[in-house]
Amino acid sequence: MVYLDNIAVLDIETTGLDRRKCAVRSVGIVSYTDKLNEFYKEYDLFDGAEIKEEGMLEAVYFHDDKKAKDPAKNPINVVYDVQSFLTVNKCNVIGGQNPSFDRDFVNAYAERYTLDFRIPIWMIDMHSVCMAYMLANGIEVPRKPGIGLFLSGDAIHEFTGLGAEPKPHNALNGARYEFESLCRIIYGKSVLPQFKDRPVPKLFIR
Repeated sequence: MVYLDNIAVLDIETTGLDRRKCAVRSVGIVSYTDKLNEFYKEYDLFDGAEIKEEGMLEAVYFHDDKKAKDPAKNPINVVYDVQSFLTVNKCNVIGGQNPSFDRDFVNAYAERYTLDFRIPIWMIDMHSVCMAYMLANGIEVPRKPGIGLFLSGDAIHEFTGLGAEPKPHNALNGARYEFESLCRIIYGKSVLPQFKDRPVPKLFIR
């Protein structure tokens, strides 16, 4: 079977929201072409990377100068690893919750290290897919006072029968949740083995 053909769900953890100044802490990727393909790795920070409160990471983790550096965790490998996964699994589209954030961070790393690779602009956004499904089926989209429509990742996972993603956030777990929610909305079935015990809501089943 093939699910989300040529699409890899990408999720990253960062030390903040500014892709020019903040760093990638970890990368999680999931795709499914004939079999489940997953990737997860943590990385060291580039010199001078900013650690912001919104990154929800412990700064001490990144400033232990006594720790021996692992070459595999070199920040440049963020780009090489993502490129390798997409190439090997024949994925040219990424997906996820607001995937432009993840794409832009990886592409900023490619620019930082003057590498030719860039993640293409084509994306499948879980937020858009879910909102379109709700609108097409007359389902009320959640709202937030003073803001308007507000469909968070956890709200989508609750809607698809998964429940909120466990905290603290993990990049691979995030990619798994996003992949499974997309599959439930698009195909009406559960795909990933770790979610088999969570029934697909009847409104999705074809």
